[in-house]
Amino acid sequence: MEVFSWYGYIAWFPLLSWVLLFYWFWRFSSPLYLRKMVKNGRKWAVMPDFVSKDKSFASRARLKCVAFSFVVSLLSACTVAWVMALLDIADAKLGFASTAVFLVLAAFVYRAAVRKVASTYETAYFYEYRRVRYESERDGTFRSETDLNNRTVWSFTKKLRNAEAHRKLWKYVHAMARSKKVAPDILAGSRY
Repeated sequence: MEVFSWYGYIAWFPLLSWVLLFYWFWRFSSPLYLRKMVKNGRKWAVMPDFVSKDKSFASRARLKCVAFSFVVSLLSACTVAWVMALLDIADAKLGFASTAVFLVLAAFVYRAAVRKVASTYETAYFYEYRRVRYESERDGTFRSETDLNNRTVWSFTKKLRNAEAHRKLWKYVHAMARSKKVAPDILAGSRY
C-alpha cells in the first residue's frame, strides 16, 4: 500500500511512545492517584499544593491522559496496519481495529505507573516512620503507636511541603524511598 511507504522510517516511534506514555503516567499524572489515595485515607499519600489549589487540574490531567493514550494506541495501530500491508496478510485497514487492544494495554500501563508511585510514596513514608521511631527511642520517650503515626504524618507532610516549596518534591520523595539508612536499634530486634 503506497500510503504506508514512508512509515518504515518511523516504525520504531510507537515503541518509544509507550515509554513516554508510562513516563507521563508515572511523573505527571501521579497527583491524580495521590488525590484518590488521600480521599481513601492513606497516611502515606500527600497531595501536592498545586493540585489542591487548582480545581481544574484533575479534569485537565484526565483529559490529557485519555488523549495521550488514544494517540499512542493509534500510532501502534498504524504500525500493525503497516506490518499487515508490508506482509500482505490482509487489508491494512483491519490493522486499525487493534486500537481497542492498545487502549486496554494503555490502561495496564497506567496501573503499573501508579503502582510504582504508590510504592515510592509508601516507602518514603515508612522511612520517615523509622526515623521518628528511632528518635523517640533514642530520647528515651517511648510513645504509643498512635502517637508515632501522628508524628510521622506531621513530619512527612511538613518535609514534603518544604520540598515542594523548593520545587524538589519528586526528587526528595525518591531520595527518601531509595535511602538505605536504617537506624541500627530498629534492626537489632529483627535479627534474632
